[in-house]
Amino acid sequence: MHWDPNEYGNITNIQLPHDFLWKPDILLFNSADEHFDASFPVNFVVSSNGDVLLAPPGIVKVSCELSMTWFPFDEQVCFIKYGSWTYTGSKLDLHIDDTGLSERHKMDLMYYVPNGEFELLATPADRIASEFKGERYVELYFRVHLKRKTLYYGLNWIIPSILISISNVLGFTMPPECGEKITLQITNLLSVTVFLGMVSEITPPTSESIPIIAVFFSLSMLLLGCSIIATLVIINVHFRSPRTHRMGKWIQLIFLEWLPWFLLMSRPGRKFKLRTQKCSSDNGDESFRKTARKHVVLIDDEKNTRLLNGEVPGMEKAKALRPHLIRSSESFAVDDSIEMGIREIIVLLNAFKDRLDEEDRDSDLQDDWKFMAMVIDRLSLFLFTVLIIATTSLIFLSTPRLFVKSPVY
Repeated sequence: MHWDPNEYGNITNIQLPHDFLWKPDILLFNSADEHFDASFPVNFVVSSNGDVLLAPPGIVKVSCELSMTWFPFDEQVCFIKYGSWTYTGSKLDLHIDDTGLSERHKMDLMYYVPNGEFELLATPADRIASEFKGERYVELYFRVHLKRKTLYYGLNWIIPSILISISNVLGFTMPPECGEKITLQITNLLSVTVFLGMVSEITPPTSESIPIIAVFFSLSMLLLGCSIIATLVIINVHFRSPRTHRMGKWIQLIFLEWLPWFLLMSRPGRKFKLRTQKCSSDNGDESFRKTARKHVVLIDDEKNTRLLNGEVPGMEKAKALRPHLIRSSESFAVDDSIEMGIREIIVLLNAFKDRLDEEDRDSDLQDDWKFMAMVIDRLSLFLFTVLIIATTSLIFLSTPRLFVKSPVY
């Protein structure tokens, strides 16, 4: 259908009703609309040279397979497939009009409105001729390459989660006897649980892939749970006593010698305590004098040493003069009572000495448990710091095309 505009008053085009001319059955193959074809019927625009223009408006809904593996650093590629439902390529040939368009964008983006969640990277198009039952069918594929903007998720999810992990690590710098130590870590665990629940709400339920942000939060929860267990162990070790627990030799060697050296931890007075314990096993009197100075004031060390050994001042002279003196039965009774009283005093002093030695040994052993708790605390600090940095770096650096905005085509 064509005409000469000079013969018809310079009319170059006319509009005809949508049911006046033949319309090819070009449909959207991957349409997700309930009516399948959501285009609004409009008039044909017929030009004098025979060209016919049909540009029906409509809201296009297509089915697109989403891959949430790298969410929120994901890129999605959706395609729009147009073709004839019944006509073969020999009867209906389709081509892409890319005049004035670039290789990156084969769609007209004059009226494109930017989206706050996704960034449009490219819109390439391809003309594909496929064979079906010996006939060739022509189809047009328009791909839409989208990249998710991560600013919102970084500020509201990732950075707070990293700060929670840092605060959890810094909790190991608190003293083991501090009650807020375990409270802080439980609060951090609940916070990460809330973030994981937000991820499950915003992502579609699928078992094909797990979002990387969910993996990050799950690993954070695992590390937080392990840190809580480590803190419970630290508190348990800190409050142990020699009356309830016994520290083995290998435990002493590992946690009191090797690990403190490896972790650059020093223990003031450790050598002095070792020498004191050694001397106490060799010479009980010397240990008693050193221990007693902490609790009582001795008038004369020499006299007290002789007293502890069972020697009474004046007894030698009394023994030397005993053959030459005549005593009455009353004087002998007085001497026996004095000697018995002195022996009772010696027994009490020995018991007091043993009690002080036992208290010092218990205090030293309890200090060993406390120092062991400090060693485990310091070891947990370094261990969880390395684990958090390693897992965070491994997860986010493994994301493909994290800082790339160019299309894959």
